[in-house]
Amino acid sequence: MIYIAWHKLCSPCIYILWLSIDGVIMNWFKNIFVLTSCFATPAFAVLLPVDLNNWQEDPGVASNGTWTVQAGNDAVLQTTNGNPTVFYEDGANSRDVTLTGNIRVTTTSDDDFIGFVLGYQTGELYSSAADFWLIDWKQGNQAGFGTTGLAGLALSHVTNTTNLAADFWGHTGGVDEIARATNLANTGWADNTAYAFDLVFTANLIQVSVNGLLELSVTAAQAGVSEFSDGAFGFYNFSQSNVLYSGVAAQDVPFCELNPQNPSCNANGVPTPAPLALLGFGLLALGYTKRKVR
Repeated sequence: MIYIAWHKLCSPCIYILWLSIDGVIMNWFKNIFVLTSCFATPAFAVLLPVDLNNWQEDPGVASNGTWTVQAGNDAVLQTTNGNPTVFYEDGANSRDVTLTGNIRVTTTSDDDFIGFVLGYQTGELYSSAADFWLIDWKQGNQAGFGTTGLAGLALSHVTNTTNLAADFWGHTGGVDEIARATNLANTGWADNTAYAFDLVFTANLIQVSVNGLLELSVTAAQAGVSEFSDGAFGFYNFSQSNVLYSGVAAQDVPFCELNPQNPSCNANGVPTPAPLALLGFGLLALGYTKRKVR
């Protein structure tokens, strides 16, 4: 009796082929690119911890924050109450990636900004030619820097950071607010409370979920750009100390979510093995059994 199955390994390009002939199970690693014409397109990715030892504060504003990577290397604590600070992986391109984890303010002192950056490049926190995306969350309304910082979660496009404090505080000038959250638009974070976050970042889509609820979903067209520029994920604080990011992990966005019209993706956005591939492996197995009989 012949039984054939395929199973995705952790790499987006490596599959295991399981072939059972007369009760004997064999398997081989197969590179999907070799089988592009007859096998399924990769669809799933494995969620893996992020090693934050590879991340850094932007060196141009290194005095603005104090970021300390915690034991296990998938958590970092920021302890300085200062001007905007970003912690990110230099040179990383994080588009088509999902980032997950938890965020918690570990103090009852202050009520300012925590959050994330997407598509970030070194030096953009102090540049007149910046081009990145800011997701920030403030606990309470507060006047400052000649403007007012509003409580709630928002997405902004950052294009000029030379007026650093005022623009980030009030989402004015070079910090253009694009959208506010569905449920947390005017609701601040709570002290000593952990929030699970999920960020999706592609050329055409930014999505932010908090505690499993989708709060922001913005396409490039809705944001007024042709596409979201590539760059790093990062953590962001402004005037808020003792912010812990923990359990940070990442995975590739599934192929069929990026390419739903690809012929190998079915109606549910899941790829299916091409019949020719299974037929080919079946013929291979039959040949093996015939040789065995002889």
